[in-house]
Amino acid sequence: MPHFGTRSLERLETVDPDLVAIFTELIRLVDVSILCGSRSEADQNAAVASGNSRTPWPQSRHNCPEPGQLSRAVDWAPYPIDWNAADRFLLCGGLLWGIAEGLEVEVRLGSDWSRNGRANGNGFEDLGHVELWEP
Repeated sequence: MPHFGTRSLERLETVDPDLVAIFTELIRLVDVSILCGSRSEADQNAAVASGNSRTPWPQSRHNCPEPGQLSRAVDWAPYPIDWNAADRFLLCGGLLWGIAEGLEVEVRLGSDWSRNGRANGNGFEDLGHVELWEP
């Protein structure tokens, strides 16, 4: 049975409980690694500089500028990680979406920024990203 490693668990400690609940259910179905929860200002600036994010500090849902604040976003990947396996990311993203729906937690996936159920035409695809939806 899949389970989170130590680093994934440490990263989940920086994340909103609703997202933790989703990933707690997801790991029962498929092995995933948690790559990032909360991002520091330096980490967010590096993500923007590298092209992995378009959102400057402190506007990303990964950012927690207030003490005690938890990340409202998670970067994850199916394990073992293969950045070229888009099909695995999309399958896990679908499972994640279904789990969120079942838990009545509204999320937005980096594969479907517009939340229209389509994993194409999004302009900037971040297949291993999920965030709490706040319209």
